[in-house]
Amino acid sequence: MQTGLFESILKTNVINFIIVISTLVWIFKKANLGALIQKLTDDIKLSVEKSSSNAQDAISQYKSTKKSVKDTPKLQEEIISQAKSNAQNIKEKIEQKTLLEKNELIKSIEKIISNQQEKYKKLTINEIYKASINIAKEEVQKRLDENNHQKIIEKSIEELDKIEGSLS
Repeated sequence: MQTGLFESILKTNVINFIIVISTLVWIFKKANLGALIQKLTDDIKLSVEKSSSNAQDAISQYKSTKKSVKDTPKLQEEIISQAKSNAQNIKEKIEQKTLLEKNELIKSIEKIISNQQEKYKKLTINEIYKASINIAKEEVQKRLDENNHQKIIEKSIEELDKIEGSLS
């Protein structure tokens, strides 16, 4: 009896483990995390290259200005300030875009997980229901051996005879 129960529990746990692993694989494929991460990496790389290019342009502009006007610290400060401002703006845009895409990805994953949880919750309940029915069936069959079955039939016949006697 207990070995059958343990085997049922073991089978159910193995099935649930396979379902969870399959779900995780499916979620990673469905969410296409690799492509999203690559896209984020490419966007950041492009922004860094653009920032680097802007910094190089600012440095070139700074050098040419320095050569043409040697005693203009105010102009130098403006160029440096503009370069810092450009870099800061690019940084903020990258942060905003990354945060937005991160939030969208989290929402997408949460939705997928929620859907999968409901699906597998229903499957698990059905499996538990089937296992309970089978266990109860086995227990009833065990308790209703041939002797008990015969006693119940005899008692039913006696009761029918009593009812028949009272009706006549």
